[in-house]
Amino acid sequence: MTGHLVGLFHKTINLFECGIKPIWVFDGKPPKQKTEELKRRKEIKENAEEEQKKAEEAGDMEKAKSMAGRSVRITPDMIKDAKTLLVSMGCAIF
Repeated sequence: MTGHLVGLFHKTINLFECGIKPIWVFDGKPPKQKTEELKRRKEIKENAEEEQKKAEEAGDMEKAKSMAGRSVRITPDMIKDAKTLLVSMGCAIF
């Protein structure tokens, strides 16, 4: 799967074309103050997954695809791939 890299690649290229050299920052462990927001986001993803299932069962593939986009989960491997891509493109990462 490379979908997570395609968008990042194009966004980065667009910044380069505008004369901007981006610096990408990857967060570590979130602060305690973000706990409620993370819970809210988790609920949104879970609801989207349920809606996706319902849409697939109903044969509504357009809605299923839309809901799938709302329930994406970022894995450590995806982050590693993104960092590798960005360094290869000459970006600073932190």
